[in-house]
Amino acid sequence: MKSLAILTLLGLVLFLPAHAQLNGPQGVLFDSKGNLWVANGQGNNVLELDPSTGAILNTISNGVNGSTRLWIDSLGHLWVDDTGNNTITVYDKLEAPGAHLLKSITNPGFSRSLGVVVDAYGDLYVSNTGAGTNDILAFNIAGGLVETLTKDAKGFPFDAPGVMVIQGQRIYVGFGPNYGTNFVISYNVGEFLTGDVKEITYYNDNVNTGPTGIAFDQKGNIYIAEFTSNSWVEYRPSGELPPLLVVDDGQGAPSGIAVDRQGYIYVSNANYNNITVYNQSGQLINTLN
Repeated sequence: MKSLAILTLLGLVLFLPAHAQLNGPQGVLFDSKGNLWVANGQGNNVLELDPSTGAILNTISNGVNGSTRLWIDSLGHLWVDDTGNNTITVYDKLEAPGAHLLKSITNPGFSRSLGVVVDAYGDLYVSNTGAGTNDILAFNIAGGLVETLTKDAKGFPFDAPGVMVIQGQRIYVGFGPNYGTNFVISYNVGEFLTGDVKEITYYNDNVNTGPTGIAFDQKGNIYIAEFTSNSWVEYRPSGELPPLLVVDDGQGAPSGIAVDRQGYIYVSNANYNNITVYNQSGQLINTLN
């Protein structure tokens, strides 16, 4: 009976859901099912998590090296910015164990890329911060390089463009993580294919030490993760000041931010190897690790 009890206990342990082994987590986002995806930078993989428990639902490691940013397109494909090897990897069949590597994209212009997004038409945008680059590359749906953008319409040069998010017809770009510019700017996404980009809205109050994550809630409010100041900031869509919230509780080098359908805010912390969860008032309510 004693042996049976031990075996039963072992069996329970074996069949308990695995929990996230976060190692330098970077970009985070939610899929259409409400599951949380994490670019597990130093773990060289991408994790799909149950956002309530942190249980691992899937792990993608094929082709992943130093992942920093993620994007899910309108077809449900997962795009991974593999900064470690200057490659963008694309996956489908995300429900299958390990998913399926659909393609790997390389380009001589990729240099320490820190952002990847795909618009509603399948056009790809990649930001680069490597030495001598500081640009955003725009590719059409066929994979052809259409534009290399290094400055805006006023002639001001891009300075370390990093995280990017598309919301509606606008693309939001975080500039200057640890490079001195430190703001988020929105543009008309279509202009990135013409090279004539004009700023729409600036978000820079309390964004002063490196924006590394951008997300939106159901009301269109914008959330920005602040890497060096260990905080996140919530703005109205217009950028009106003062910000709605400035929260600095429980974070260590926040590197990504996502908001679920209920309005809870998830922040990945590269230094603490965890994800902190906040309610709409900015109160810390959970930690996934």
